[in-house]
Amino acid sequence: MKKHIVYPLILALAAVALASCDDFLDKMPDSRAELDSEEKIVKMLVSAYPKNCYNMCAEFSSDNVDDYGSTKSHNQLQEELYNWQEVSAVETNENPNAVWSNAYVTIAAANQALSAIQDLGGANTPTLKAARGEALLCRAYGHWVLVNMFCMHYNTNHPEDLGVPYMDHAETELNPKYDRGTVADVYEKMIADIEEGIPLIDDAIYNIPKYHFNYKAACCFASRVYLFHEDWDNAIKYAGMALGSDPQSQLRDLAYLAGFPRNPLNDISKAYNSTSVKANYLIATGMSDAGAIFGSYGSVNRYTHGKSIATYETTETSATTMSPLGSKYGWKMRTWIYGSGRYILPRTPYVFEYTDPVQKIGYTHSLFVIASADEALLNRAEAYIMKKDYTSALADMNMWAKNQITASYYKELTEESINNWADKLAYDMTDKDPEKPDDLKNKNRTPKKELNPGFLVETGTQENMIHAILFMRRIEFMHMGMRWFDTRRYGITIYRRLIDQDENTLVKITDKMSDEGGNRDPRRCLQLPADVIAAGLTKNPR
Repeated sequence: MKKHIVYPLILALAAVALASCDDFLDKMPDSRAELDSEEKIVKMLVSAYPKNCYNMCAEFSSDNVDDYGSTKSHNQLQEELYNWQEVSAVETNENPNAVWSNAYVTIAAANQALSAIQDLGGANTPTLKAARGEALLCRAYGHWVLVNMFCMHYNTNHPEDLGVPYMDHAETELNPKYDRGTVADVYEKMIADIEEGIPLIDDAIYNIPKYHFNYKAACCFASRVYLFHEDWDNAIKYAGMALGSDPQSQLRDLAYLAGFPRNPLNDISKAYNSTSVKANYLIATGMSDAGAIFGSYGSVNRYTHGKSIATYETTETSATTMSPLGSKYGWKMRTWIYGSGRYILPRTPYVFEYTDPVQKIGYTHSLFVIASADEALLNRAEAYIMKKDYTSALADMNMWAKNQITASYYKELTEESINNWADKLAYDMTDKDPEKPDDLKNKNRTPKKELNPGFLVETGTQENMIHAILFMRRIEFMHMGMRWFDTRRYGITIYRRLIDQDENTLVKITDKMSDEGGNRDPRRCLQLPADVIAAGLTKNPR
């Protein structure tokens, strides 16, 4: 039997990061893994999950944060992300370079496992079969992160949009050359990996399935990919496969979380990410300051989800006092909105790993829910709306709202109530002074955003239902980065404000749509790392 030897840092960082590192490749690492058994392959797949997460890059690029002034503490990375500048900040665990490199590290680990499985005779045992399924899902997820962070959003009207190199094999060349292909190419290959992988998944091979692409997590992720791909039928299908016959029983128990003591806030964040929570399908750990930024610590708070956004657009807005989306006093988790100008929901715990307990130095970590029952439900509801199956969409939306809103405030959602709710809301930022079109002072800001998607959304009920589902998603994924992808999918204009100063908007990101699909702001995706561009990969236009 052929031994399969893995050099994780060499193959993943040198080859996959697309840079030439001849001297580094000449050195043999002391620690090597020989993937010559089922057990070793399964353990290898632990490396196929992200350690450097996209969440903060996405959250600080979205409209979930505002600028509360230079007197507040912040760092250079946050400032550059907030202003959609090309990131020049020093290396951190959460900058675009780290996200890019780690995504390809995870992909390389998945490919090494797939290659080793082939060397062992293929997926000819239950364990190897399940490991192959997991590796395919990990490979698809790594590329999903890359294509949604570093490329324009999938749009059938723009088939030429640049993608990312899809690594579908273990790299063996010293200095391989790659082509970016297109976003459509990446989605086609992701979907192929997902479709092959899901039938192979077997939760029985894991000690803690929720740290792996178990069956429900894989189906939830598939529903997301198909939703982003505008394949509404498959989004519904896979969300249903994740949720099963009793979705209500799988949703997050917010009453349980609301019963935690307010201090320390970190305890509820940890409970939110617990493997014992039925709603959590897949959980990842990452080197991240998210727990400090969106937690009790408030170590950096210039760019944050503060009172202005909360009051006009999310959990504190008076707009939600209208039926059907509850009340600012009705949210079960409102108890956990934190003061000092920051209105946060406890979802990202602060965890510190000591590398030297004596010197008290180490790394900050956090936990992130990658796939959940709550997401699967909202994915399915949105897909139903796009198919104009409003009865099914309302059933899912009511299930979510009933779980989020205390019984005394909950009112059943209907087409009429949603239409009334949306019709009473002016579009965010539309009441403009023609002499100062970007002046945001004294404007009627609401949760309703003007939509400019690359697909058809009819005015009236369908558009109003989309406004409602986007509002729900914004609450559900607060501080987790998903809002950035929703603004990309629907071409929502984002304005940058200086909240505590008497200044106009400094910059905005907007799309101008047309019958041909429109022109999208190129800043809706991050620039590729400089060393990757220097190695020959085509940069994103600016």
